[in-house]
Amino acid sequence: MTEIKKTLAILKARWPEVVLIIGLYALAVLSNNLFRAARPDLTKTLILLRIPFLLFSLSLMVVSMILNYGFLRTVHLQGQKRQTPMALLKKGRYFFWRMVGFGLIYVVPCVILAWLIFLIIKQFTFIDASFFQAAKVVPFIYQLCFIAPMLILIKVVLFIPALILVLDCGVFESFKFLRKCKLLDSRELVALFCLRMVLPFLWVFLRIPYNPETTSQYILRIVPTVIGYVLGLIIAVTAVRFVASVGLVYDNSRSSLISES
Repeated sequence: MTEIKKTLAILKARWPEVVLIIGLYALAVLSNNLFRAARPDLTKTLILLRIPFLLFSLSLMVVSMILNYGFLRTVHLQGQKRQTPMALLKKGRYFFWRMVGFGLIYVVPCVILAWLIFLIIKQFTFIDASFFQAAKVVPFIYQLCFIAPMLILIKVVLFIPALILVLDCGVFESFKFLRKCKLLDSRELVALFCLRMVLPFLWVFLRIPYNPETTSQYILRIVPTVIGYVLGLIIAVTAVRFVASVGLVYDNSRSSLISES
């Protein structure tokens, strides 16, 4: 638990930044969900009114992501030293599009694996519905189809973003460093990641409607999301610290890997 304690110490020391990042993310989700709960039907007028809410939510989400990347980068560079929101934005903006690029690359095998897993489950169970219909009827199966690919690609999910942030390298260059990061050397990190994967199954027992009808139900749906985000931030900080401890250096001029002894 040593590494987790060190990560929590950093988050505690820099709690104003953590609150800001999580708060903006929660506000983005809440603003979108509350509007959905308030609309009685989907008329043309409501669709037009929803556009500003969607843009507002998207803007908050993007700002939260950039702040998050800046936070993680400065955790690597300056540890527990607090930073201003502007400093985080300046640092984080350099990594935003690289992370978007990684997401686009990652989503392809993830979706393919999710679909294959669903087909296998459908073959051996009573489910006779499409993928998205099954999400409403059997949420447990829906969660499994998305969580299983992440477990299969666990090394990529954990280390590629951390490598980009620590080494300040490109997406494709980061894959060259992946072999230097060993899952067996980061057991606490793997345990945290597995915990985050298990949580969605626990939320199923809360019986929150897939399509909430009241404001309170929409707010309740945010709670698991925020908890997952907080745990994800703990995982990201731990991953950054682990990658930094491996002793890798990215040489931009030669695009090569140098391992410090």
